[in-house]
Amino acid sequence: MERKKRNVILIFTCFILICLIASCKESPVIPPEKNRTELWTEDIDYLSSQLKAKQYNFSVLISGQNFDNTLNNIKNSIDSLKDYEIYIKLQQLIASFHIAHFIIYPSSTLLHAIPIRTYVFPDGVYIITTIDQYSYLLGKKIISIGGAPIQTVEDSLRKIISYENDYWFEDQFPSTVQVVEVLKYYGFINDLLSVNMEIEGGGDVAVPSINSSSSFHSVLDGKTLPLYLQNQSSYYWFTFLEGNHILYIKYNKCTQSPDKSFSSFTNEIEAYILSHQTEKVVVDLRNNGGGNSSIINPLLNYLESSGFNEKGKLFVITNRGTFSSALLNAISFKQYTNCILLGEPPGGKPNAYGEVHTFALPNSGLNVQYCVKYFSTMDGDPEALFPDYDIEITAQDFIDGKDPVLDFVMSYR
Repeated sequence: MERKKRNVILIFTCFILICLIASCKESPVIPPEKNRTELWTEDIDYLSSQLKAKQYNFSVLISGQNFDNTLNNIKNSIDSLKDYEIYIKLQQLIASFHIAHFIIYPSSTLLHAIPIRTYVFPDGVYIITTIDQYSYLLGKKIISIGGAPIQTVEDSLRKIISYENDYWFEDQFPSTVQVVEVLKYYGFINDLLSVNMEIEGGGDVAVPSINSSSSFHSVLDGKTLPLYLQNQSSYYWFTFLEGNHILYIKYNKCTQSPDKSFSSFTNEIEAYILSHQTEKVVVDLRNNGGGNSSIINPLLNYLESSGFNEKGKLFVITNRGTFSSALLNAISFKQYTNCILLGEPPGGKPNAYGEVHTFALPNSGLNVQYCVKYFSTMDGDPEALFPDYDIEITAQDFIDGKDPVLDFVMSYR
């Protein structure tokens, strides 16, 4: 009995000793939270290392540029910069390479926009979309922003927009000029609360940068839309213009539609042509931002071997919004068919970096888009794929719902 008692005491004593030893061990070290400067520094270093490892031909691209010095200057200035200013400085550096696919996208909460959408026409920058409160501005021309002529604003924003030619810059300008942080950074406004603009024939107006529940309205509301602006949610569609015997094909996105494969779509076109007196075929690539350049091959192959592969029977339309894979499609039509190319030059160089990938900066969440391939499709280094007939749409054409490009096709003999 006594021995049993001693064993119990011994076991209890050992248990107490184990607990004491365990309590004497050091607690795990919890690293202190990183401050804002350290987090941004990590992101900038990560940006540098990833681009040097992943962007195609980057060692050649940064040759002679102050890439590392610029990043070091940004890191040294973090404490005196707001988050949006750091983003703008990084995007300015990326934009200086003049590669349209090479861009840093901000997070959804970093930048804020005024509720006005513009378009750059040959005769100026016009307001084409806005909310109820400012619907009286629809169709009006912007003369200045913050007292600076609109041309001065355009010149400044060239520093932050990634573009290869002026056509893509004009396409991207509307989504950039409405961002209050960008306008504040370049000194066109004094705060982030509103933007002062001078409107032709309408004097000055202050547009606040507030989230509005109001619905947006277009200058085209209540009007019949030109064909190239109809059915924009459909990847591809066609219609027949009876009075002109024209088969009009609209290709909005270089992607297989979940509703119908492009091969099936092409088969429908062939069948339709067989049953209708068709004199001309139009392939409209306007505002097609790209995707997979091979999707359109069934249509290209069919038209190349058809009776429409003759001058004056096949027309391909492009504009500044024809980009990336859609630009490659336009080049293929020009190289392999006898089509007439018309409209605006596409928004990208024929020989350019593409096949994009992305990565995110670990702390800020900024998404970086880079290229893993270089496409060489034409001799030399042309600024753009220039159409056979350069036809611009004026502000009044747009406001009236007219399409002078398709009108040209209808009257072509």
